[in-house]
Amino acid sequence: MKRLFQHLFILFLVSLFLFWLLDLGFTYVFQKGNYTKIQWLDKVKDQKFDYAIHGSSRAFTTIDIPQIGDSTGKKGINISVDGSSIPDQYLMLKLFLLKNNTVKKLYLQVDPFSSDMEEVFEFAVPKFFPYIKDDVVFDHFKQFGKEWYAYRYIPFYRYAKYNTLWGIHEVINDKFSVLPQDFDQFGDFFYPNVNYKAPEKLRHMTFDLKGKYKFLNLIIDLCKQYNIKLILFTAPVADIIIDNDYKNNAVAFGNLMKSKGVAYYNYGDLYGNDPKMFFNEIHLSKSGATDFTKQIMEIFR
Repeated sequence: MKRLFQHLFILFLVSLFLFWLLDLGFTYVFQKGNYTKIQWLDKVKDQKFDYAIHGSSRAFTTIDIPQIGDSTGKKGINISVDGSSIPDQYLMLKLFLLKNNTVKKLYLQVDPFSSDMEEVFEFAVPKFFPYIKDDVVFDHFKQFGKEWYAYRYIPFYRYAKYNTLWGIHEVINDKFSVLPQDFDQFGDFFYPNVNYKAPEKLRHMTFDLKGKYKFLNLIIDLCKQYNIKLILFTAPVADIIIDNDYKNNAVAFGNLMKSKGVAYYNYGDLYGNDPKMFFNEIHLSKSGATDFTKQIMEIFR
């Protein structure tokens, strides 16, 4: 029996060593990679921008930065990450600024259904895994549960659990650049023009005026720390109920942000419930993004 336990212990140590090596190798390749938006942003350092666009996929796919550059001559970047919630957005902005990048203005897209969140979308959980051993990244995520300690300290566990994203296929892709990025040199991505029909059902969309807005307030504080002018906006939505409650709530939220020294622009109802500018209920198409950028150009001047 003693010999059995010795063999099992040796097997455990050998397995642990192999997983440690795999973790080391995968992490090295992923951090060198440039395929995902977070990998790409990790390489952006020591740059000066007139403005940055930030938020979830609704910011990632909404603003045409070259179009703004042609009209205003200003240099911009889109640091939005699809599938992110506002806790991720706070971390992404913090990491971006810690890399000695400077931004004069930050345009943050906010939505009533996510701006007061204090959790990470399941879809977004693995996005920062190659950087989880960075103290700034880990200190941020550890507040969301004990499993984040396992992701950091158990070799290869995070990659094994989320192998559909960080599996051997991504090692090959990052090593040999097999697949192209789905965003351009400015960090923009646009959905194709489609024959999107009207939304099947409309929904109420209002801000919680009594919400804590923990991470939004952290972003506000971070912008003040780095002397960045923060502008909040809500991009167009196709499936909202546009009534007096909606309009009054947007005004009230704007006043709440104004009390914090932050401007807010509501474009959620810009196109009403007309589907022609949309790819789906909450994302504009390429032509929609072009038109939207043109319509709000004045806030970038």
